[in-house]
Amino acid sequence: MFGSIGFPELIMIFIVVLLLFGPQKLPDFAKLLGKTIRDFRETVNAAKATIEEEIEKADVAKDLKEIDAEIKEAAQIPKPDIYEDIKQIGKDIDEIKETTKIGKN
Repeated sequence: MFGSIGFPELIMIFIVVLLLFGPQKLPDFAKLLGKTIRDFRETVNAAKATIEEEIEKADVAKDLKEIDAEIKEAAQIPKPDIYEDIKQIGKDIDEIKETTKIGKN
């Protein structure tokens, strides 16, 4: 529970605290100690939550940068020249008309 502090050490600490503060102030000291420990735990938990939130934000920012890079890369893909394809189809149709004599009276 207390790590390497054993029962004899706890009794010694209790006796020293009792001698320093006296029996009347011992309950006030215990309350103050409990409040201090509770406040410390709340502070640690708040700091831990903040750190976890910042790590999550950093992960999201990293993902957004990766998505942005992928979008930019996709935007650089050359588009097919459809006009050249249409011209070639027209030439092919004209050639077929010439060879089959369709469209000539």
